[in-house]
Amino acid sequence: MTKETPNKGHLFFKKNKVSIWASKHPYAEIPEEYFEETYFKNNTRTRNTWSDNFKIRYFRDEDMETNGSMDGLVDIKQAVGECSFSESYIESLMSKAKKKDFLQVSWVILLFEYEYSAKISGIENDEYVTLLGAFSYDDDAENVYEVEEPEGPYDN
Repeated sequence: MTKETPNKGHLFFKKNKVSIWASKHPYAEIPEEYFEETYFKNNTRTRNTWSDNFKIRYFRDEDMETNGSMDGLVDIKQAVGECSFSESYIESLMSKAKKKDFLQVSWVILLFEYEYSAKISGIENDEYVTLLGAFSYDDDAENVYEVEEPEGPYDN
């Protein structure tokens, strides 16, 4: 779906930052409308119910990663680590996750190049997800998990 650029909401774009939201709500029970995306500005900008709930004017689809489990809870370090690989912010994230009781999650949303502020927006959570925070991100940092390269026909 394509619409005009909305003029309400906040823009928190910032290089080398990642904003992370987490949920314990069963993923399968979240209505599809929550994720249904609307594209505008030549399909370079995106909105959905989640972004509207958090007063985000728009986000770039390519800057978003999500991960989790359709069934039950998973370790947040694993859910996030499989999305971004970089360990640059994991220690800070784990501290926030522990404080907010989100060490086990059903799913996570990572928005890269974005420094969301609940202080500015006035919104820290909605019915399904809670903001854990915005963290400094270094794409060149060590990986959280070893990335296995697919073996090709000439690898021995």
